[in-house]
Amino acid sequence: MAVNARSRIINTLIVLAVVFIAWELASLTLSIPYYILPSPSSIVLATTRYPQYLLINLLDTLTHSLIGLSIAAAFSLLLSIPLAYSEGIRDAVYPLITGFNAIPRAALVPLLALWFGLGSVPKVLTAFLIAFFPILVPTLTAMVTLEKELWELLQSFGATKSQILLKVALPRAMPYFLSSLHMGLTSAFVGTVIAEMVASDKGLGYVILSSTSRLDTPLAFSCLILLALITLIISKMLGIIERRIVKWAYRVNA
Repeated sequence: MAVNARSRIINTLIVLAVVFIAWELASLTLSIPYYILPSPSSIVLATTRYPQYLLINLLDTLTHSLIGLSIAAAFSLLLSIPLAYSEGIRDAVYPLITGFNAIPRAALVPLLALWFGLGSVPKVLTAFLIAFFPILVPTLTAMVTLEKELWELLQSFGATKSQILLKVALPRAMPYFLSSLHMGLTSAFVGTVIAEMVASDKGLGYVILSSTSRLDTPLAFSCLILLALITLIISKMLGIIERRIVKWAYRVNA
C-alpha cells in the first residue's frame, strides 16, 4: 500500500516536471510575452523576489478561508439535524436555502463591504456563504435517506425518532459530511479570494488583482500556484482526519 502511494507521488511529480519543461520551452521558442503567459522560471523568480510579502498575504487568505469553512461546517451540521427531523421544516426552509444558493455570491461582496466595511468580515462571510451549501446538501441527503427497512426495524425495538436521528442517521452521515469538507474547502478559498479582490487590501486575491493591473503576471501566477498548493495540502490533511474518524466507512483495501 505504501509502495503504491509512493509510486503515485513519483508519477505525479514526473508529469508535473514534463508539463513545466514543455511550458518553459514553449515560452522560449514561441517568444510569448511574459505579461500574457509567464514562463515557470519567471514565476519562480517572482516568488523568490517577494517571499515575505507572499507569505503574509497567503496566511491572511488561509486564515479567513479556514474561519469561513469552520463556520460553514458547523452551521451545516447543526442545520441538517432539524431539517432531517421534520419534513415540514425541510419543506419550508430548504427551498429558501436552494433559492439563495442560486444567487451568485460574488454579487453580494459589494453589499457585504458596504454593510461591514473593508477587512475581515466580508471575506469570512463570503467564504462561509460559498462553502455552506456544498457541505449541507450531502450531509442532509445522507441523513434523510436512511433505509425504510432499517427505520422500521429500529422503531419496532422501541427507538424514538430523535434516537434514530442522533444515534443512527447522524453517524451514518459523518462520512458524507467529512467528504464534503473537501469541496467546502475549495469553495471557501474561492469566496475569500473574490472578497479580497473587491473589499480588501490584503490577501492573495488582492495581490492577484494589483499585480495584473501593473502587468506583473508572474506574481499573479505565483499566487495561483500557492493557492493550489495550500488547498491540496489542507485537503490531504482533511483526508487523513476523515479516514481516522470514520475508518469504518472504508474498505480495508481502499
